[in-house]
Amino acid sequence: MSIADYVKKGLPLHEIPVIDCHNHIGLWKAFHIPDPSAEGMLSGMNRLGIDKVCVTAHSSIGPDYHFGNDMVMDAVARYPDRFLGYVTVNPNYPEDMEQEIRRCLPVKGFIGIKLHPSCHGSAVDNTNYTAAFEAAQKGKLPILIHIWGRENVADVDRLSDRYPDAQFIMAHAGGDVLSMGYALEVAGRHANVYVDVAVSTAYEGNVEWFVREIGSKKVLFGTDMPFLDPRPTFGRVGMAEIGEEEKKDIFGGNMQRILDQRAEGGSKD
Repeated sequence: MSIADYVKKGLPLHEIPVIDCHNHIGLWKAFHIPDPSAEGMLSGMNRLGIDKVCVTAHSSIGPDYHFGNDMVMDAVARYPDRFLGYVTVNPNYPEDMEQEIRRCLPVKGFIGIKLHPSCHGSAVDNTNYTAAFEAAQKGKLPILIHIWGRENVADVDRLSDRYPDAQFIMAHAGGDVLSMGYALEVAGRHANVYVDVAVSTAYEGNVEWFVREIGSKKVLFGTDMPFLDPRPTFGRVGMAEIGEEEKKDIFGGNMQRILDQRAEGGSKD
């Protein structure tokens, strides 16, 4: 059966590796999430055939990054074959950033760094993030950044030249549709810049658009689970009018290549 056939029949996609590059865990303020636990996420993953999720805690992008990073540590320890972790850092505490990165990244299962400039009230190119960018550069690590708007995309454009071995993932592919176009242009020019499909405003045909503009190897599968239900995004990729090999790239092949190139000495899952 084709990937689309599995999706249409509601069957889990076990025929190919599926890695979700953009997830959270835990509660979020004033937002109903039926089950934000690791076990709740596993239920959704098993239903769709998602093999692994890369997570940052909601607490980390909110009030307490230490507490949130500890939640991620717990998830990757209890479910090492299913959960991978981002260490999340807050630019409002630059004096602790390097120490927090050293505390978390060596933990087995941690694979990269997460920044949420919007929730932390910061610009993407805030110099307080320097320790995070340098760690990603040194380790050839993925660095997932909440990107919303043209200014954020422009920051990544500059930073990706400055840190060519860091792998920049623009979450939400730029946010609004005009910024998405700019994000695709930036990703197309830089070997180390990617977009994910965890778009909050899902325009019809956006997966096809992304692949048409920059090719399937620069697009990553991300759902924003459990903040958002993963099924709509899963269906948009699975039913997209693109080739089977292109779907395989997006669903897991691209993220696996990013993980495989991490420098020796970095945490390996």
